Amino acid sequence: MVRFWMAPVAALMLSGAAPAMAATWLLGGTAADLASLSVALPGEATLAIEARLFTAAPGSLTNLSQLATTGTVRRETTGIGVAGGASNPQIDTNNAARREALLVSSDRFLQLTGLKLSYIDANDTLQVYGVGAGGALTALGFPGVINTGLGGTAAFTNSAANLGTTSLVFNDPLLASFRQFVFTTRAGGDVLFGGDLGQGYRIDSISAEVVPEPAAWAMLIAGFGLVGAAMRRRNFAVSA
Repeated sequence: MVRFWMAPVAALMLSGAAPAMAATWLLGGTAADLASLSVALPGEATLAIEARLFTAAPGSLTNLSQLATTGTVRRETTGIGVAGGASNPQIDTNNAARREALLVSSDRFLQLTGLKLSYIDANDTLQVYGVGAGGALTALGFPGVINTGLGGTAAFTNSAANLGTTSLVFNDPLLASFRQFVFTTRAGGDVLFGGDLGQGYRIDSISAEVVPEPAAWAMLIAGFGLVGAAMRRRNFAVSA
């Protein structure tokens, strides 16, 4: 009888131990201004995206409560940003009274593995936070500028020097997993590039690995315990 229930437990163990594969959510679509945007990838996760506004210095955020003011998501065929602002429709921090960010929420835990960004100037920066308990923000990076690979933390391809598209693949997937992420910049808009305000970008796609839920890990551990107990009972029966 032991053999019958050991088979599904073993299958569960193997499925839970299998490495996660990165998936990519494409964010572009019909041009529209939206209160929020939902993007589902069957079999992976659903992302809910909101625009948030803040006034703190970029790179100094510590809690989601600092981004309590909501904005409008601007969707275009190539990607999304925040409607309005100094560099519409980018996610920009060029106006000290109206810094912009995107809050991305998932129905499953994710580890970020890559981003595709557009409207990239030579000095644009990227700041990503993971949102933890109580809204606490954990800075996930990055140094450097976007179109040179974020200080060596990402491989990149850049299609143009100014207002180009940059595809980033993180050299080491961001090991901390979260259900919510904040995307903004690390610098204010006091730095100019080509005569234009220099901090902002648009997100064309997000790549991430779906992380097994804590309950799945608990089932996996319980499965190991059941298999071990069954083996001990079997060895005891044989020796007896």
